[in-house]
Amino acid sequence: MKRLLSLVLLSGLCSPVMADNGVYSETSHAIGGALIAGTVTWGTDKFFPEQDRFWMGFGVSSAFGVLIQYHEYDKSTNTAEEALLDAGAHVIGAAIGAYLTDSYILTPVVKPEVGGSYVGLDVNFRF
Repeated sequence: MKRLLSLVLLSGLCSPVMADNGVYSETSHAIGGALIAGTVTWGTDKFFPEQDRFWMGFGVSSAFGVLIQYHEYDKSTNTAEEALLDAGAHVIGAAIGAYLTDSYILTPVVKPEVGGSYVGLDVNFRF
């Protein structure tokens, strides 16, 4: 508790942070999109297994990123060019995060398809 209180008090001494349209800013938007998409993909797999988890993760994260950037543009804190660049980076990150979570982090599932069944592979390593 003391550490948290001291962290909060010391954060007031920090200078304000400004964002730009550089590589680090757009990378942070992409990472944020990937994290949100991965979390929604996991939640879809856990709570709504009948839904396509990739599209849910990608769609929800992308919609969230685009709506946030529209809100910033509407409040005149971003220009249209900056908002589109930030939203684009978020959508790219969302696609990467949803794909990686769906394909590699979550255990693949058996899905019935028209030509047969899709069977995923579960790989484990013991240390």
